[in-house]
Amino acid sequence: MRTIPLLFLTLFIVQIQARTEPRPCTTSCGDIHNIRYPFRLRGDPADCGDPDYELYCDDNNRTILNFHAGLYYVRRISYDERVIRLVDVNLATGNCGLPYRSLGFGEVVGDGRYNRESSSPHATFVRCSEEINSMRSNMVPCLSGNTSRVYVNYTDYMMYSNPFYMPSHCSIIAMVLSDGSDARNVNFPTNYDEIRRTLQLGFDLNWTVECRNCMADGGYCQFLTEESNRFRCSKEDDYATLLRNAILYLATVFVIDTSWLPLLFLFSFSTNAAQSETGSINKLNQI
Repeated sequence: MRTIPLLFLTLFIVQIQARTEPRPCTTSCGDIHNIRYPFRLRGDPADCGDPDYELYCDDNNRTILNFHAGLYYVRRISYDERVIRLVDVNLATGNCGLPYRSLGFGEVVGDGRYNRESSSPHATFVRCSEEINSMRSNMVPCLSGNTSRVYVNYTDYMMYSNPFYMPSHCSIIAMVLSDGSDARNVNFPTNYDEIRRTLQLGFDLNWTVECRNCMADGGYCQFLTEESNRFRCSKEDDYATLLRNAILYLATVFVIDTSWLPLLFLFSFSTNAAQSETGSINKLNQI
């Protein structure tokens, strides 16, 4: 009878060791070579890599990350930059359709394991019961019919910036993150075909094991800048931390409760408004 408790205790100790004393082991799957700490492949020895950063190899020898119930092909891993590039499995081929699962900025930041700039671009799929003439070029043909039409919009600023609200005949059906590495140096896609090809390229996430550990201990990760993984682990409920987390929480709620979603996902702000919002967020993260 003592065997079962001892087994659970052994498994628990192995998981703790994987987090604190990473084993110097590497593995590979398809085009992704030298997979090492903090990542691990499913089926690797228990003390290899971190369980919170587990990947797996599918039947076609492609590396996949299961993140918030979404499935993403791993395109590259840069250990120097601490960046992993992902692409939704439903969008990787460039075919018409929705992402495997909707994923917004708030879910990434609230996760703790990864980080992403708040002003990074993303695409939003909207279903409307009436046609919107100004969005005609952004209509998703395979999802649109006589009774409803699906549009996709591409933006780089947060929804709570817009004072307007979505028309009553429209609702959000999915969001997907997009490439944020050099998006500010190029023109954003303006029609569905361009957006589809852009989403096929995937998006980058920065990983930070230290932030994960900070949040696990009840702290908050206050990143010094949006462009780096440097942060301050704070356990004090200071004003800046509470405000930032409140904004992220509201952003996540708005994604779920479509009745509160602003018109941001249908119409673009002016350049000045977008720059003003980005500047405000940068100042907040530097507190």
